[in-house]
Amino acid sequence: MTQATAFEGNTLYTRQFFQIFAAVILFMTGHSLQFHFGQYIGYLGHGVDTLGQILSISMVGTLLIRLQLGRWIDRFGCRPGWVVGTLLFTLGVGSVQFVERLWLITILRMLSTMAMAGVMTTIAVFAAQIAPPPRRAESIGTIGLAGFLGMIIGPTLGDWIFAESTDSIVPYRVFFTASAACSLAACAVMIFASLPESCGPARSASTDTTSSGSEQVSMTRVILKHWPGSVLLVGLVFSMVFCLQIAFLERLAEERGFHNVKAFFLTYGPTAIVLRVVFRRVPEQLGRTRTLLGGLLLLATGLFFLVGIRSEQELILPALLMGAGHCFIFPSMVDLSAERLPPAHRGMGTSLILGAGDLGILIGFFGMGELIDARGFDATLAALGICVLIGAAVFGCLRRQYLFRRRPTT
Repeated sequence: MTQATAFEGNTLYTRQFFQIFAAVILFMTGHSLQFHFGQYIGYLGHGVDTLGQILSISMVGTLLIRLQLGRWIDRFGCRPGWVVGTLLFTLGVGSVQFVERLWLITILRMLSTMAMAGVMTTIAVFAAQIAPPPRRAESIGTIGLAGFLGMIIGPTLGDWIFAESTDSIVPYRVFFTASAACSLAACAVMIFASLPESCGPARSASTDTTSSGSEQVSMTRVILKHWPGSVLLVGLVFSMVFCLQIAFLERLAEERGFHNVKAFFLTYGPTAIVLRVVFRRVPEQLGRTRTLLGGLLLLATGLFFLVGIRSEQELILPALLMGAGHCFIFPSMVDLSAERLPPAHRGMGTSLILGAGDLGILIGFFGMGELIDARGFDATLAALGICVLIGAAVFGCLRRQYLFRRRPTT
C-alpha cells in the first residue's frame, strides 16, 4: 500500500492519525488485560515473589533489543515494526494458557514483552514524526489517549472475565484468548491504514556524519554525543511505579479483601484523558521541564494515598492523582529524550527513554515482589513514593536552568 503524503504545515489530526489511534486502543486493550496476569500465577499456586521474578526476568530480552528496535524503525519504518510486534505479542499471550511450567511461562512472557516494546516504540516514533516540532509533545499525548482508553477497557473486561469462580481453567482461557484477539485486530488495522511518508524508512543520511559526509556515525557515538541525561532517570522511576498497576494492584486488592480494581482504572484513565485534552498545550506553554516535574509530584502523592487502603472506593483518590501525574509526565518525558537526537535517529532517541523504562520495570517487578513478600504492601508503596520524590529532586536540580527560565522553551 502506498503511503499518504506527509503532514503539512501545522496540521496534526487527520484520517491517518485516527486510524492509528484506533489501532492503539485495540492493542492497549489487549496489553492491559495482562494486568490480571498475576491471577494465573496465583491459580498455578505461586506467590507474589514468584510473580515478580517471572516479570523481572521477562524484561531482560527487551533490554537487550531496545536500542536495536529504534534502528530497525529508523531503517524500515513504522508499519513493519507494528505488524511484527503485534503478531509476536499475539503468539506470546495466546500460548501462555497452554503451559504451566514456570520457565516456559517466563519465555512466553519475555516474547510478549519484547513484542510490546517494539509496538510501543513504533507508537512513540509515529507520534513524534507526524507532528510539527512545537506540537510533538501534544501529538505524543494525544496518541497516548488511545492507550488510556485501552487501559480502561482492558482491566474492566478482565474483571468481568474473572467475576465468577477462578478455580477452573476456563476463565483463563477466555482471558488470554481475548488479549491475543485484540492484538491481532490491531495488526489488521495497521495493515490497511495509509501512513504518512514521515513514518516510512529514513530516506536521507543522518545529518551527523563523518568528515567525508558519506558514512553514517555509529549508534554508540550518536548516543554518547546526544545523551538525554536526567530525563532517563525520570523514565526509570516512572516505570517502576507502572509496575504496581501492571502486576501488583490486583494482588493488593485480594490481600485487603476486595477483588475488583476497576475503580482504579475507571478513574485513572478518564482523569488522564480529560486532563490531557484540556492541558494538551501545557508542555508548550509552561515548558516540558516544569510540566514533567509537576507530574512526578502528583504521582508520588498518589502513591502515598494508596498506603493503608482497605476498600475499592479508596482507590479513587490515588487514581485521580496518579492519572494526572501520568498525563503530565509521559509526553514531555518522551519528547525531551527524542529531540536530543537528530531526526534520522529519532527512533533511537525514543528507544533510549523507553529502554530506561524497561530497566525501571525490571527493577520494579523484582524489587516490589521481594519487598512485598518481606515487608508488605504499605512499606513497598511508601518506598516507591520516596523513590519518585528522589527522582524528581535530581531531575529538578540537573535541569534548574530550564526550571527557572522566564521563557518556558523546554
